[in-house]
Amino acid sequence: MPKLNWMGPAMLSLSARNAQLPMFDRQTLPRAITLAVLANCFAVIFAAFLLMLNCGSVFAQEFRLANRLGEKTAKTNTPDFTLTTRIYFAGERKPNTVHKNIFADGVIYSVSESDPRFLTVFDLNQSMIVLLDQKTKTRCSVSMDELTRLTARADASVTDSMRRERLGMNAQVRLIGPQRYEMTYPGVRYEVEGVVPPSPAMAIANAQLVDWACRLNIARPRGLPPFGRMRLNDELWKQSLIGVKTKLSINRNGADGEPVVKANLNIESDWSEGLDDDAERQIDQVQGYRVVYTQVNWSEFSD
Repeated sequence: MPKLNWMGPAMLSLSARNAQLPMFDRQTLPRAITLAVLANCFAVIFAAFLLMLNCGSVFAQEFRLANRLGEKTAKTNTPDFTLTTRIYFAGERKPNTVHKNIFADGVIYSVSESDPRFLTVFDLNQSMIVLLDQKTKTRCSVSMDELTRLTARADASVTDSMRRERLGMNAQVRLIGPQRYEMTYPGVRYEVEGVVPPSPAMAIANAQLVDWACRLNIARPRGLPPFGRMRLNDELWKQSLIGVKTKLSINRNGADGEPVVKANLNIESDWSEGLDDDAERQIDQVQGYRVVYTQVNWSEFSD
């Protein structure tokens, strides 16, 4: 059974020269996030959808979380913590994917325990995302500003109402109980239970992680288009919640040339305050990789 994890290499396929958005055309299950996942890792990985998002010169209105947070996040006031997410196929007790996200001093270190080759660093202090490959000892970087522009262009370029609906761009989040939410759009249903963390800053930091991971999924399509997940994340952020239990059902029937995909997943997340010795070791290791690994272009980074 293939491993599902949307936070893997997260390599950008966007060309900075021609500003052309990539085609959602992957036909196999990726080995790792895209996405993410999601620190709440709500990203389920399955064959990506055929979709060409052509860049337009007109940007859409501000799109989701990252554009609105701005400087509201007091990075130095966010307590250090680690959030671990486990993804299960419905009915199974052993997780298919385990993903750890370490929040420390305004930097988020995303590590897949199921596929540890690739590491992703969300550096909020430098507004940069760094992708590391431990096998080839290479790294590539992308600015968060570029991902913000890319997301706006993607949003502006899809004008057909039926296509927007199927991509989750118009999905609505509905309250179904105390701190419980539901979101549905064609072929996809999320049901999530949120918890208020000890510090509101933890909810903001986690929401930023999910948001940036989703933006990477736009640049490097690796599963469900992330627009619906971004809307759900936006609602959790507004309520200062971190999602801890999620049921995700996918029943895509192959419309518009998309592959038939059926999956039922349970996603569980929990956090621990502070950093243990293992987290500190991983941080030191990643910081060293950022210095010694060879910088490569997006097109050269391992897929």
